[in-house]
Amino acid sequence: MTHWIARLRARRKARFFARYQSAISDIRLALQQEATQSTARYVREHMYRVQSVDTWQAVHDVAIDHVRLNGLVLEFGVYKARTTAHIAGRRDWQVHGFDSFDGLPEPWRDGYPRAIFALPALPEVPANVTLHKGLFADTLPGFLAALPAPPDPVAYLHVDSDLYSSAKCIFEHLADRIVPGTVIVFDEYFNYSGWEDGEFRAFQEFIAARGVGYDYLCYNHEHQQVAVQIT
Repeated sequence: MTHWIARLRARRKARFFARYQSAISDIRLALQQEATQSTARYVREHMYRVQSVDTWQAVHDVAIDHVRLNGLVLEFGVYKARTTAHIAGRRDWQVHGFDSFDGLPEPWRDGYPRAIFALPALPEVPANVTLHKGLFADTLPGFLAALPAPPDPVAYLHVDSDLYSSAKCIFEHLADRIVPGTVIVFDEYFNYSGWEDGEFRAFQEFIAARGVGYDYLCYNHEHQQVAVQIT
């Protein structure tokens, strides 16, 4: 019996050290730790008094509670429409969802190659949602041109583009409609390796180019979502 217990302890010890060695050698884990640390520094410097929540739904709920404008409600990056349905169900408004449904047009980061998130068919959406299939650069200009005058501002904008290039396209086309009071939620603002060159970068470039201000409304302290309001 004593010999059997000793062997069991040895096996457990070996498994523990194997898992430990794997953990300390995991490059992806180290990169995520660095990203979380840099995000924490950013929060301390720029968002110290901003409300934190622990789900993406809560981020949208806080953000929607701040909407005062009557205007466009737009989502870029629909995928299976979970977030779309959540936004659509929070108020009596018309939501426009933009997505190619062919997946990412280019690689994003490790684990997210080109065409990931492709769907074989459009997702089912609530009655107050209209989907616009195609690349943002192909669908957004025509959508805006077809709107009646005078131009409505963007009341609520959900940027779930992942890619910097796609987020930049969104802000370039919507620049004149993003006004004081516009609420924007980013799905991948920070807290992943390379976050400084993604949606965050596209937004900061837009802010610098247009000379506008913004306030942080809330962020998901366990993930990547952030909500802001233009001032």
